[in-house]
Amino acid sequence: MIYQRHIPREELFAAQLEMLMQNSRLAMASIHLVGILATVALFWSFVDFNVILLWAAAFLILLLLRSLHMSNALVERRFQTSPRRVYRQLLIGAALTGLVWSGVYIHASTLVPLTMQYTFLLLIIMITALSIGFSVVIREYFIVSVFTALWPIAWWSVVHYWQQPYNLLIGLVLLGLCALLVFVSNQVYISYRNMIALNWEREAISQELGDLTGSLRDRNRQLRDARRQLTDLANVDELTGLGNRRLVNKVLQEEINRARRSGAEMAVILLDVDYFKNYNDTYGHPAGDSVLQKLADVMQRATTRAGEVVARYGGEEFILVLPGASSTSALRTAERLRELVVEERIPHETSQAAKYITVSQGVVSIQPDAELQPSDLINLADKALYQAKDAGRNAIKVS
Repeated sequence: MIYQRHIPREELFAAQLEMLMQNSRLAMASIHLVGILATVALFWSFVDFNVILLWAAAFLILLLLRSLHMSNALVERRFQTSPRRVYRQLLIGAALTGLVWSGVYIHASTLVPLTMQYTFLLLIIMITALSIGFSVVIREYFIVSVFTALWPIAWWSVVHYWQQPYNLLIGLVLLGLCALLVFVSNQVYISYRNMIALNWEREAISQELGDLTGSLRDRNRQLRDARRQLTDLANVDELTGLGNRRLVNKVLQEEINRARRSGAEMAVILLDVDYFKNYNDTYGHPAGDSVLQKLADVMQRATTRAGEVVARYGGEEFILVLPGASSTSALRTAERLRELVVEERIPHETSQAAKYITVSQGVVSIQPDAELQPSDLINLADKALYQAKDAGRNAIKVS
């Protein structure tokens, strides 16, 4: 049974043509060239020298044309664009080559001794049999070669059995040999076709697996990106683009653990906009949102060291986490932040601290011990913040 599952018939046929031409363009010419040389050596003494040379030259031209035709068909991929035309041309070439051999045998049978005639017949049989290895990938191609090279000799021998003593026997043997070669070629052809089909199937499966792997890789990348985006969204305040309370709690725990291991200090600044409720009541919530966005930008400009985190803790409260910062360094950052806010000169007519937006800040700097939790730091900073508010606002207090 021929294996050709899932393979389009025309595409399989084109693959057979390609394999036939790749295998036979050089092998065919080589085998027949050896046959030409052997024929010249056999008939040298019995046939006119000019006739032999003319025949050899004509045969060589035929072989060259066939090889060039196969090479051009491969280069131009005509076995895919016009496979039936290439197929017919290959059959014609095989038929002409076979007829040359059978024609020479029949013509030479009256010119050379029987030993030379039978030797030449064995040569033709060997050439035909050897070609099975490269030409049977398309069964009809090999059958044409057999029937044009051996079949005419077989019937000529049977019909002219009376001319030579073994003609009838030779004819019958050749007829049987033709049948045997056709049978063998059919088996080899099935093997070739199965091999092509299996290779095709393997390549198709490999391509599908490659596409599937690429698709899965893209999907995994998309999932990772989506997960990263979700994580970012979960940790980012929508209004200001700063981190949110969830991110702060995570960062505080990480920095506390790091400070414990290294024995370093860390600081937290908790900031609240003074009289922000009055601002919203007077100027409206959109204006209040704009103030929070401006303060977010100011706070980012106030942080200059790597690892420092700015976040919106809730409402009008902001928080800065300053890893490795001493109390002095944290106070310096808080003072810079207060000055930057004042420089913005955002009008606030209902503020009791000034006629523009101001902030109160609570600062805590500590070397974490084994018991310290993020909530403890927040509570200490919050206590300092309330002290700043009680001091009249637009102030900084240290816990």
